[in-house]
Amino acid sequence: MSPLTVQGPIPPTAANATWPNVLHTRVADVIAQMKPPPWSRRIIADERQLVTLIASPPGGGNRPHWHSDFDEWWVVLAGTLQWELTGGTTVRANKDDIVWVPRGTVHHIKNVGTDLSLRLAVAMPPAMHYFHPCAQCGFDDDGPRQWTA
Repeated sequence: MSPLTVQGPIPPTAANATWPNVLHTRVADVIAQMKPPPWSRRIIADERQLVTLIASPPGGGNRPHWHSDFDEWWVVLAGTLQWELTGGTTVRANKDDIVWVPRGTVHHIKNVGTDLSLRLAVAMPPAMHYFHPCAQCGFDDDGPRQWTA
């Protein structure tokens, strides 16, 4: 039997007192513990998924990158975000929107609103990021890195 399976119902014994893998997380509690943005906090980490809460100030965002072995998706919890994707595709998303980006697609996410943005990112371990130059924003770093935030 795989270590990823169980024989039947069990109580939640794997939950931690602090993140990641707290049984019940309130977003407001995470925000209260963090410094001013930008920041990220890993909420869930197991052998199949990495879930990270990410805060960006107005005008802030991530470094353009792509993933070779997993699709990534986000739930926008606050603010207005814009995804610049390979091929000139742009996706603008607001609170309660879900954005999905397939593996191999460069994505550069920016807070284009006037307020703090919050997004919940869902990825797959080990979450190798291949940073990629971006003509639109001037970012010129390149190469693979594991993201551990």
